[in-house]
Amino acid sequence: MKSVQTLLAFALIAGMASATAHADATYNMGMLSATPYVNTSTVTAGSVFTIGSNAYNFTDIYNFTVVGAPTAAGTGVTVNLDLGSLGFHISNLKLDLFSGTTVFNPTTWLAGDLVTGSADTSVSVNSVLAAGSYSFLVRGFADGETTNQGIYTFSAAAVPEAEAYGMMLAGLGLVGFMVSRRRGSL
Repeated sequence: MKSVQTLLAFALIAGMASATAHADATYNMGMLSATPYVNTSTVTAGSVFTIGSNAYNFTDIYNFTVVGAPTAAGTGVTVNLDLGSLGFHISNLKLDLFSGTTVFNPTTWLAGDLVTGSADTSVSVNSVLAAGSYSFLVRGFADGETTNQGIYTFSAAAVPEAEAYGMMLAGLGLVGFMVSRRRGSL
């Protein structure tokens, strides 16, 4: 009887482990800059896990840092929904942004987006980020018809805040005023 209870306990633990999200691939983007970071990833169906009412079978993590003044992170993930006879497809594509670089430990969720239908082929997040470490979590259901795979292209780049452009224009205007004033006194 004790061995049956032990087996049931192991089965319960194994079931719980397969139901939790796991990282299929982890990418280190380094410091987020104005030069876009681009990665095209072919994902293969793994263990199915469910969060809410959505099923996922791959999870990729993109770690990055922001240094210096606050920066707006302009990001986008595009999924190729149909590639003809190649059979690559992803359903339930979801993108989440977390502070910290370990999304499976308690971190702060900042923003997210998900594909809502066949006409929706991309997800994106735009958030103002202070200096620190961050992670993007990309997950979905790879369900290519003949391959059980999917393809997505991930890109992220720092986009200056509108305030930065305003300050830059004000500075250029001040420099222009000073130059014109000096020319007038000559």
